[in-house]
Amino acid sequence: MRVVVSRATFPVVVHVLLIKKQRLFLLRRSNTGFMDGFYGLPGGHQDIGESVSEAAARECLEETGIDTARVVPVCVMPYQSGRHQGLNFVFEAEGWEGDPRIAEPALFDDCCWSTFDRLPDPHAPWIGEALALRRDGRWYAEFKWD
Repeated sequence: MRVVVSRATFPVVVHVLLIKKQRLFLLRRSNTGFMDGFYGLPGGHQDIGESVSEAAARECLEETGIDTARVVPVCVMPYQSGRHQGLNFVFEAEGWEGDPRIAEPALFDDCCWSTFDRLPDPHAPWIGEALALRRDGRWYAEFKWD
């Protein structure tokens, strides 16, 4: 007799730190159905057939108009929030030029540059932890919020 095991599947979510002069670029979500009104990093879900780093570079370009020369992994943060659960991969963009902007106005209604210690409210609650991991040279933390 063969036993069939059911496995849960979770999204792989990529995020990109765009840092210039010790300031972080953030986008405010709008009409996405998840965390609307919150500031977050450029990012989104990995598509079938692309690597995690390719997904990060693609999402950065789609959302900010910035084509990165390279994205460098910063940390991995598995998350749980209510009915949502998945894997966050955070990258830092290197070798980019120009000024990021809202390139998908249907999904974002504001953008800003913020210092690491004064993120705009409200913002995605895990951003501070990702910045602390980057600062401390650590690469992993599990994150849970309501």
